[in-house]
Amino acid sequence: MSVLLTAVSFGLYAAMMTLFARAMSKRRAEAPARNDRAPRVTIFKPLAGIDDDLEDNLASFARIDYPSFEILLGVAGASDPALVAAKRFVQAHPRLDARIVVTDRDAAINPKVAQLIGLEREATGEVYVISDSNVRVGDRYLGSLAAEFADERVGMVTNVFVGTGERTLGAALENLQISASSAPGYAAMNTVSRRPLTVGKSMAMRRRDLVRLGGFSPVGNVLAEDHVLGRRFLDAGFVVRTCMDPVENRNVACSVARTIERHTRWAKMRRSLLPAGFAVEPLMTPIVVATLGLVLAPCEATAAALAAAWLLQTVASFTAVRLARGRWMAFKYAPLEVVRSYLTFLCWVRACGSRRIEWRGHPFALLPGSVIVPVVPQTDRSARSSLAV
Repeated sequence: MSVLLTAVSFGLYAAMMTLFARAMSKRRAEAPARNDRAPRVTIFKPLAGIDDDLEDNLASFARIDYPSFEILLGVAGASDPALVAAKRFVQAHPRLDARIVVTDRDAAINPKVAQLIGLEREATGEVYVISDSNVRVGDRYLGSLAAEFADERVGMVTNVFVGTGERTLGAALENLQISASSAPGYAAMNTVSRRPLTVGKSMAMRRRDLVRLGGFSPVGNVLAEDHVLGRRFLDAGFVVRTCMDPVENRNVACSVARTIERHTRWAKMRRSLLPAGFAVEPLMTPIVVATLGLVLAPCEATAAALAAAWLLQTVASFTAVRLARGRWMAFKYAPLEVVRSYLTFLCWVRACGSRRIEWRGHPFALLPGSVIVPVVPQTDRSARSSLAV
């Protein structure tokens, strides 16, 4: 039975990687995207704190080759350290249509959506592009996205994303997880599914379509605003597409602890959104399944299966990184695929036992559908009780 489960895991993993490789190879074989009509674009950049390489990430947007676009940099207050980086960016590029918008943090429970609501009020574009602060892009970024909207059926476009920039162990684990697991799974799912997943690292939509769906406010009380917003477009009859031009998710100097906490939060979010899919996630990691098989039924066959899983998954993961990033990850990180597999399983186990999360310093209880409810710290509750007395 243990060997059979490992074989099933190998099959699922191989299918995911094959679909990912085909999608990336097809993108590289195609001619660069063209669009006879280039609609004006507004890029929303909600900022909160100093992400890795923030100023260089912002600088990449100044190099975009596109006829007409503006960049709105959102900060929730003058005390946010990201404001300094935003001011430097605007000052360094005086010819760029870029400006800073101070948003209302109370506009939504989700802090990111609160910023999007404020930024939307200042937007002048026909197409909105939402891009996280830790994202770096190439010069054809907007051209690739805008070309998809030549098809009037398309309501939303999202990009596949890859992790880059590692200089620490934690960052290497993070980027390996993104490039060798998250991105292949995302691309494979969107290749075969009629209801593609949407990821908020980078996503675009027409202004008129978003207005028709009520703007950003309806997703202000969920953590996975990208997923829920994508579902709203699908339910309204629009097509959602995935642009296979990758954007970079920069992770340079994070710790292992931060990586574990981040992916535990993501696992909790997936559990709240797609509990059935979450339940079978470990099957997509042959190293984990083979290890459990060896523990439950130690013998030569299960030991050989684990050795094969270590070797084949390591080769496949580094090949996936090469396909996604266009270059190999340093081979000194090869042993990290085994470590990553076990840490991913740890995050999955932790997600099974708790629905509490903390995001950008905000504690929440996570309910089904990724609905978030603010959690009042015990000290605040005690203070309020004493005031009431």
